[in-house]
Amino acid sequence: MKAKKIIKVIAFILIFSICFFTAQGLLTGDVDTRDYRRIKGFFQQREDSLDAVFLGSSATYAFWTPAFAYREYGITVYSLSNAKQEILTAKYLIDDARKTQPDALYIVNLVSVTEQYNFRIHSVLDGYPNTINKFKMIHYMAELGDYSLGERMEFYFPIIRFHDRWNDLYTFDFKKTDEAYKGSSSYNNFISNAVDCSGGLWDYDGRTAVSQQMEDGINDLLDYCEEENVKVLFVLTPQTVTDKVKRGQQNTLMDLVESRGFDTLDMNKLALTEMDLNDRTDFYNREHTNLHGSVKFTDYFARYLIENYGQ
Repeated sequence: MKAKKIIKVIAFILIFSICFFTAQGLLTGDVDTRDYRRIKGFFQQREDSLDAVFLGSSATYAFWTPAFAYREYGITVYSLSNAKQEILTAKYLIDDARKTQPDALYIVNLVSVTEQYNFRIHSVLDGYPNTINKFKMIHYMAELGDYSLGERMEFYFPIIRFHDRWNDLYTFDFKKTDEAYKGSSSYNNFISNAVDCSGGLWDYDGRTAVSQQMEDGINDLLDYCEEENVKVLFVLTPQTVTDKVKRGQQNTLMDLVESRGFDTLDMNKLALTEMDLNDRTDFYNREHTNLHGSVKFTDYFARYLIENYGQ
């Protein structure tokens, strides 16, 4: 009799768990699925199939066009990026990515620097598999953002946030597969818009202090890359921004990375010359190229990767 009760309890827990996590998987994610697809799509890649992994915020997938790089130069680079991706998450992303892509070059876009920690956490977490690193990243990001216990719980159990999405479900929710084409951008503005973004700080050499928290986080990332012998390149994608504080912080981080002996490439000063980017026609806002500008960037950067890393 006692054994039957135990079996019933176990069966109930098992059935409840299956129903709970099925519902959570179905409901999780905003109507805009592009970040979800980029993150989930990466973890569906074949082992040892990528030459490089490009990490960063939207200024990563807006600049790099994977299909063009593959067609013209035969290299496969995945943009493991999402909107507002914070640079301090890079260590966790790289550690998980290297489980299937151990020999890839890891390119970290330092334009992702921010001191606000107003994370779009679901953008990176919702398509992310449940790994130890994921939960470490949640804890780290929640500490940086000073989130309350209640706010943190929705990162572990996203159904708390998305439980009322029943009326918004559509075909994709029932078959969440990789349709991101190696992390490509598919925004309408990226494809069709052009905005005059002249007057940017291309050659800005000023320096702005970063917080001790940011400095410690970057040093932790660099320590990890040293200890694990990660092949890594830190870059700044060219931007026409007029914010001297942000550009100064980017320069400060580049100094820190260079002082530790890591490879860096600041492409701001190359944008108008080596890439022939036109700041009146090749951007859809001050931080993102449109498709026309992205092809120019990808053409230059693909050649750079081949010449310097054999990718």
